[in-house]
Amino acid sequence: MLSDILTGMTMCLRLDVFGMLGVGVILGVIIGALPGLTAIMAVAILLPITFFISPLVGIPFLVAITKGAIFGGSIPAILINTPGTGAAAATTFDGYPLAQKGKARKALEMALYASVIGDGLSDLITIFGIGLLAKLAMLVGSPEYFAIVLWSFSLIAVLTGESIGKGIISAFFGLFLSTIGMDPLSGTPRYTFGILDLHAGLPDIPMIIGLFAISEIFRHSEIIEKGAAKANEWVSKEIFKTEKPLTLKEFKECLRTILRSTLIGTGIGNIPAIGQVPSAFICYSVAKANSKHPEEFGKGSLEGVAAAESGNNAVNGSSLMPLLTFGIPGDVIAAILLSAFMVNGLRPGPNLFDTQGPMVYGILWGLFISNIFLLALGYFLLRYVALIARIPKFLIFPLVAALCFTGAYSVNNSLFDVLLALVFGLIGYAMDKFKFPLAPLLITFILGPLFEETLGQSLMMSDGSLLIFLQRPVSLIFLILTPITLIYLVKKMPKGA
Repeated sequence: MLSDILTGMTMCLRLDVFGMLGVGVILGVIIGALPGLTAIMAVAILLPITFFISPLVGIPFLVAITKGAIFGGSIPAILINTPGTGAAAATTFDGYPLAQKGKARKALEMALYASVIGDGLSDLITIFGIGLLAKLAMLVGSPEYFAIVLWSFSLIAVLTGESIGKGIISAFFGLFLSTIGMDPLSGTPRYTFGILDLHAGLPDIPMIIGLFAISEIFRHSEIIEKGAAKANEWVSKEIFKTEKPLTLKEFKECLRTILRSTLIGTGIGNIPAIGQVPSAFICYSVAKANSKHPEEFGKGSLEGVAAAESGNNAVNGSSLMPLLTFGIPGDVIAAILLSAFMVNGLRPGPNLFDTQGPMVYGILWGLFISNIFLLALGYFLLRYVALIARIPKFLIFPLVAALCFTGAYSVNNSLFDVLLALVFGLIGYAMDKFKFPLAPLLITFILGPLFEETLGQSLMMSDGSLLIFLQRPVSLIFLILTPITLIYLVKKMPKGA
C-alpha cells in the first residue's frame, strides 16, 4: 500500500495535471461566487470532458471545481449575505456581520485558510486511511453489500429533503429508472418500449446534466435577479486596499476550531446522505458550544466562519472513501464522480486498489495538490470578487445551456441523449417546484444495479432462501440498523416533514 501511495504521488507530478487543477480551481471559485450556479451544475456539465483525457487529469479536475466552488460560495455569503452554494449557508451567520463591521477582508481570508486546511487534512486522512478500509471491504460479500446499500437507501431517502415522504418517493423513482434496460440476471429487456437506445439502460450522463444543470436553467429563467444593489455597495469599498488583513494572532485563536471541525467534517463525509451543508451547521454548533466567547457567534465571529468553512470543505475528500471502497456514493457529487470512474474503466470497490492502486492514489494526491492551488489562486481571486459577482445572468445561462446540450451529445454522439437530457431537465424542474429532492433519485439510480445484482447473487447462493441475510453477521447488523435508523431519524424530524 505504501509503495502505491508513493507511486501515485510521482504519477500526478505532471504539468498537464497541474494545469487542469489550476483551471478547475479558478472555474470553481467563479462558479461558487455566482449565486445561482452550483458545484453540482458545473461538475455535471463538464463531466463529459473526462471521457477524452486521462482519469489522472480529468477526475481531479472535477474535484478541483468542487473544492473551488465550495470555497467560492463563501464570497457572496460574507459580502452580500447570499450564499453562493448551500454549503456556505452557515457562513452567513458571522461572515456578513463581519463585513458590516468593516472586516470583510478578515472574514474572506479566514474562510480561505479554513477551507484549505479542512480540505487538505481530510485529503491526507483519505489517502492514508482508504487502503485499510479497502482491506475491510474485501471481507464483504453479496449479502453484506445488499444490506449496506439498503441501509444507505434509508439514510438517503430521509436525510436529503425537507419531507420524508417525498424523499422516499424520489428514491423509489430512481430505483425504478435503474431497472430500465437489460435484466442483469436473465438478460431480457425491461421497460424499453421497443426503443433500442434504452436496451443498455438510461445513460447516466444525460440524466445528470438534465437533472442538475438544465433544470437550474429553467428555474433561474423565472427568478428576477437580485443582489445587484447590494453588490454595488461593496464594489466601491475596495476592501483589499482599505481594510486590514487577518493577523497571525487571529488565525491562531481559530486554529483549534479549524482542526476540530476538520475531524468532524471528515467523519461526516464517510456517512452516506449527510454532505457539506449539515456538516457546516454541525461544526458551527460545536464551535459555539466550545468557544470561550459564544456570545460573539451570530454577531461577527471569525471562529464561526472558520468552523463553517473547515467543516464543509472537510467532507470533500472523505466522501471518496465509501465511494472508492464500497462503490457507494454519499452525495450527488460523489455519484457524478462514480460515473467518471466507471467510464474510465475504474470500477470502485475493494478490488480497485489491487488492480489500479497507483492510479487511484495518483488521483487522490491530485486532490490534495489542488488545495495548494486553491490557497494561491483563491487569495488572488478574492481581489476580483466584485467583478465576478457582477457578471449578468443573461450572459451566463445561454452559455451554460449550450454546454449542457453539447455535453449530452458528446457522450454517444446521439441526439437521443440530448432529448433525454431535456426530458430530465423538465423532470428536475418539476420536482424542484413540488419540493421533491433530486439527490435520492440520482443516488438510488446509480446504486440500483448493484442493489439488484447483490440481491440476485445472494439468493442464488442460498437457493432462494432469505435466511442468508440473517446468517451472516455483517448483513444482519445492517438489516437491523435500517429500521432503527429510519425510526430514529423520523422521530428527530420536525413535525409536518
